[in-house]
Order: sequence, then structure tokens, then C-alpha cells
Amino acid sequence: MKKSGLYTIALLLLCISATANPGSVNNPEGTGLPDSVEIKIDTLIARMGISSQTPGGVVGVIREGRIIFEKAYGQADSETKTPNTTSTLFNLGSTSKQFTAAAILLLAKQKRLSLKDDIRKYFPDFPDYGYPITIENLIHHTSGIKSSDGLCLMAGTLFSKDNREGDYNFIARQKSLNFRPGDEFLYSNSGYILLGKIVEKASGMKFSKFIEENIFRPVGMTHTYIYDRPDKTTVNSATGHVRGGDQKFERSGYQNTTLTGISNVYTCIEDLLQWDNNFYSNKLGKWDFSKEMTTPEILNNGDTCKYAFGLDISEHNGLRTISHGGGTGDFSTQYTQIPSERLTVVCLFNISTDATGLANKIIDLYVKGNPKHVAAEVTPEKANVDTALLQKYAGKYLDKSYGFIVTITADSDHLVFEAPYQGRFEIYPSSDSLFHVTFADLKLLFRRNNKGEVAGAAIIQGDQKFDLTYLGTDIYPLKAEQLSEYAGDYYSEEIDVTYPVTFKDNKLYIKLPESTAQFCRVNAESELVSECDDYFASPVSGIEFTRNTENEITGFIIINIGRVRNLVFGKVK
Repeated sequence: MKKSGLYTIALLLLCISATANPGSVNNPEGTGLPDSVEIKIDTLIARMGISSQTPGGVVGVIREGRIIFEKAYGQADSETKTPNTTSTLFNLGSTSKQFTAAAILLLAKQKRLSLKDDIRKYFPDFPDYGYPITIENLIHHTSGIKSSDGLCLMAGTLFSKDNREGDYNFIARQKSLNFRPGDEFLYSNSGYILLGKIVEKASGMKFSKFIEENIFRPVGMTHTYIYDRPDKTTVNSATGHVRGGDQKFERSGYQNTTLTGISNVYTCIEDLLQWDNNFYSNKLGKWDFSKEMTTPEILNNGDTCKYAFGLDISEHNGLRTISHGGGTGDFSTQYTQIPSERLTVVCLFNISTDATGLANKIIDLYVKGNPKHVAAEVTPEKANVDTALLQKYAGKYLDKSYGFIVTITADSDHLVFEAPYQGRFEIYPSSDSLFHVTFADLKLLFRRNNKGEVAGAAIIQGDQKFDLTYLGTDIYPLKAEQLSEYAGDYYSEEIDVTYPVTFKDNKLYIKLPESTAQFCRVNAESELVSECDDYFASPVSGIEFTRNTENEITGFIIINIGRVRNLVFGKVK
């Protein structure tokens, strides 16, 4: 046994030593960092599959205004075999958004704009949706504007039109909002693309120049730059990597994208130290930088939006956190502050990986916090419910938010939940109205009206809740001979793309763009499953076909793909 144990430890140490880059460690003496912490961080990195032969990243820990741990792992470029170092620059991805937000704050302090300004003051050609959209709405993702990445994905251009002008024109083509401004929080990259343009209009300067001269340099971020044009020199910068068909890492082509406002700030641990220190001692003016940057918005219903100025306000193990993560497909980053401990963890990688999870694990090595006690999961006991009650719950239920219809059937002592592309599983009674599954933390709560009739249900998973409306039992899918009238080409003016719908072998199919299908991991030609009337299920969303007063099919609506709701297509005549 001892021999086996020693052999295992030797392998672990070999793995760790092969992962880190010699000479790339900055662990100053006198910081009080136990050697065991470094070994644990190395082990976490090794478990991510990162070695000296793969792309990797840099991890930094800041405490009380100085770096107490800094180490590089893997390669900055897999083709040249250049190793990452602690001074290598990485694309922050969406972690860049806090700099865009800071620029807006700075311009507001200079009275060159107001957070309450209607954005049509800066974009007179922007659609008027009947409600004012303010700069503040853009900052906090409460504008309701459909997210550009979702629009581009459904258009088959993946994530971006490659420049802010192209993306702006795409955003401005939208005929509707996801919701009334201020009603909800829903992450939207469109907002920060617009903010980048507002910075230029309010300052009279190019976005990158304003940020570099008014934020990076005053704060002391002397190595940081914004990648805003393809010919920009990128000295000492990591190259992004993706996994190829053989699962080996290869350089990506994403660096050709020069979209700013939402991404493309390249920086290093040393410069992020300067940025982090600015939250405690502001070099941008005589105002409370930390308080302003972490102030959230109050929604229309009085709830507080937890997204501040390009920063998430949350908690980890009972400790308040200020953070943001970023992912571009070939870079992954995480910046997390714990103000009460004056501790910050930064993770920068030139691959797609769980930088957020790693940052949380590293935080746990330094501070214990006050983690909430989570009781061991116990499957609720099955209650005895009258079969007549089970029969009452049977029927069709509509999820209006996603356009899916759920079928509930009674089966001896339990119910069966089934929906196209959503799976089929059994649900068991915990009480007369609450049902559970045996394989996950998922519940179904039925509700009745004041007459005792079934009115609907709610799917509850963690802190998420999805409402279902009861439709009844006499709801049936269309017959095969009824499907042919839906065939045709459908064009979306909003995203400038045509989706063919075909009828063959007594089934209806929709043809998605190849890149859309690949990203969603579905077949490009996927079946549209009839649910009832003009509602169909697809692998990406529920779809509702529309008709005119003569009952002719005029188009369809893709109801919800997350950051984009109610995407309209018209039938081509």
C-alpha cells in the first residue's frame, strides 16, 4: 500500500511540474502564502488538462493592494510553442465590459452625458419602441434590446458582424424588444456595443483612444490595449485556441473580430492589480469609484438588479463579491473581488475553460467565509394520492415563455411529463399538488382556480420557475395531411436570413444555417413537431406560425432562444 501511495504522489508531482512554466512564478517572500496553496493551485490547473504542451493561462491573487501569487501555465501560442508568462496579455472577453461602463461613468462625472439620457439622443435613427431606453438601461442589461450574439447566431454568422457598425445596423433592424425597459434583467451584448458608440459620440474621440488616455494610463495600466483593428500590433499577447475535430488544440481565427465595447481588452495580471487598486484609491477623480461602479439599478417592480456597471454583485460562501467573467470561445477569464477581505482572484486563459469555477476554488484556499449549510439531498417520500386526482392533472400545458407544450399523463401512482426535444420522465407526488422527480432537484407544483379546477403548474428547479398554463385534454397535434400547407421559405427582415420549411415523408422540417446547427449541436435539417394548432416544437425553441384574416399562413415566430425573444419570419410569396 505504501509503495502504491508513493507512486501516486510521484505521478501527481510530475504532472504539476510539467504544467507550470519554469521561471514564470511570482510568489514574493514574506507574503505568508503557504507552499501547500501553490501546490493546490497547480493541482487544480493540472486537472483542467493544461500542461506545458497545451495552451494555458495565468492565475493571480491580489491581497491588500499587492500580488501575493502569480503563475503562468501552458503555451501562449501552440504553433510557435511560446510559453505563457506572468506578463502575457489576454483578451478579457466580457470582463472588458467594466471598462466600457467606467468610461460612461467618467463622462457622466464630466457632465458630457447623463445616465438618464434616452439613447435616441445619440442614435436618432434607432427604432422608437414606445418606451424610452436610457443609458442606465444599457449599463445594467435592463433595456430589453435583443442581444447581438443571439441575433447573429440565428442569422448563421455565429456571434458578430466583426465590427460595431455592422452590429449596430443589425441591432437597429429589430422590430420589437424582449420586454419593456426596466422590467427585467436579461444579459444583452447589444447594450455594450451601443455604449461603446455613445462613448465616442459624447467624447468626440475614438473609443479605444478615450479608454486608453482617460482610464488605462491614469490608473497605471501601461501594458493594456484594445484590439480594435486587424492590423494592430499585438506584442506579448496570447493567441486564442479551440479544440479541433481531433480534440487537439489549434489556433482560432476569432482574433480577426475587432468588436469593442463588449470585448477585446487585452491585459495582464500586473495591470489588473492597478485596476483593482483603483477601487480603493481612485485615480480618475475625486469621487467614490467603488461605490459608483457597484451601484445596481432598481427595476420597475421595485426589485434590485444585481448587475452594476459591467460587474456582477453577488456572494460566495456568504461573502459579498464584485466580479465578471468572460468567454470568447478561445479565451476564458474571471475577475473576482471580495472587498471585505481585500482579496481579488484573476484567472486568464487562452482556451475555453471554467475560469469562474477555478477562481471560486482559489478563493476557498484563502478565505473560509460563511458557507451556507446545504443539507444532503433527500428524495422526498412518495405520497399516496387518489388516482382520480392524477387524472385531473392529465392534459396539455403551455409554456408561454418558450412556446413549448407539455403533455402530462397519469400512470398508476404517478404522472409522466413529456415534451418534444425536452425528454420524457416520471414525476411522483409529494403532496396533493407538489410532485418531484427522483434524479434531480426538479419539482412540479400544480395550481387550481377558485372553483378547484386545474389552472396550470410551475416547473421549479433551484431558484428558477417556469409557469405552465393548462390547456385541457382535447388538444391534439396536426395530422400529416395538414402539415403540407406550412411548407415554404420564410424570411426574417430582422436578421436577413431565409429558413426553408419542407414537407416530406409526412413530416415537417426546418433548415437552420449550418453554423447555427453546429453551435446548437443539432441537425441543420430538424423536424418541426406539431403540438397543437399552429404551435410546433423545434430543437432551438418553440415556434408559432401566424395567419392573416383569410386564415392564410403569413409567417412564424421563434419564441425564445434565451437572449432573443419573438424573432419574426415572414412567408416568402
